[in-house]
Amino acid sequence: HPPVGRQALSASSINMAKTNPPQLVEFVEPKTKTKVLLIGTMHYNPTSIKQVEDTIDDLAQSGRLGSVVVESCEVRWNTTMEILNTPRGQFLKPVLTSEMKAASDKAVAYNRPVVLGDQLINVTGTSLSAALKSTVVDLASPLNGGWKRFYNDVKQAAELALPTGPGYLTPRSFFDPKLLIAAPVSFAKYPLSFLARNPVSTAAVLAVLFGLSRLDTGSAFADATFQEQALSVVESLVFATLEFALLGRVMVQVLLAERNVVLAKNILSECEIYSKSRENNEDGVWSSLLNMFTTSSFFNTEQGLDRILQTSRDTFYIPSRSVYSESIERDNTKKKESEDKVVVAVLGMAHCNGIQKLLREQLV
Repeated sequence: HPPVGRQALSASSINMAKTNPPQLVEFVEPKTKTKVLLIGTMHYNPTSIKQVEDTIDDLAQSGRLGSVVVESCEVRWNTTMEILNTPRGQFLKPVLTSEMKAASDKAVAYNRPVVLGDQLINVTGTSLSAALKSTVVDLASPLNGGWKRFYNDVKQAAELALPTGPGYLTPRSFFDPKLLIAAPVSFAKYPLSFLARNPVSTAAVLAVLFGLSRLDTGSAFADATFQEQALSVVESLVFATLEFALLGRVMVQVLLAERNVVLAKNILSECEIYSKSRENNEDGVWSSLLNMFTTSSFFNTEQGLDRILQTSRDTFYIPSRSVYSESIERDNTKKKESEDKVVVAVLGMAHCNGIQKLLREQLV
């Protein structure tokens, strides 16, 4: 495999921050020979937001910014945008602004494509239900191979979603002091963003969790007999094991491994575009596409460039008329299109290693 980590690209290829952030993963996609940069983030963390903005600025100013893939889907993105376009949304803007929105705004300002690369939320919901059901069935049928099937599924998913070794993100990436200092903001904004988008369902879940936390079993346990205490401990251990199994399969198999495949495929699709532009010795496929559709009449139709491109590819592009405004310096953009582009993906850190493995080993 090609070298990975920050050594994969020369120091002059991308003008990154001098501090060499441990959340960045750089490598060359082997099939298309296109450079890929994964930016691992802690969702809604101010430090991550600034790192995303600075990284995109550096790439754009050096003429190497290609497409920007963000960890969101059309359904989630449109829900957030619809809220932001209301008076309530303006009040909630500080809560709903994330590193994904920051990445989109920056890419749009530089006239670059933005891809909603994640699996549709309704598909993920269906997979979650199926995973929970199969887990219950497997755990309840140890004699019929259920436990073995459960173990094999989780093991296989973990090998793809949670690889370790040289070039991958390390615990240092997750426990970076700069991220941890701003972590309380993330912990506050993450549930608040769910509450803003789905107030009724989120409030119900929070109410149940709060009610469970208020249950006082300490005094009852202290007054119980030894046999009752022992039985209570066993019950707690069994419940904790079942909870760990259910959440483990859901987290690793559905929320990570399955979505990683979708994200990796969309990143690869963007790499293929820039690979073809190099083969054809053109200024760039994206440059040609953007310049073909710049008339105001075109964007007065219901079908914008983002929707037209969807007809031939299962990829959703963020609609943005502002990208094509006359204030963009098109001459500078066209001059820089001949440079090798870097496809940027803004992801939660938990996704970075698995997606890197899928792309480096050509598993998608």
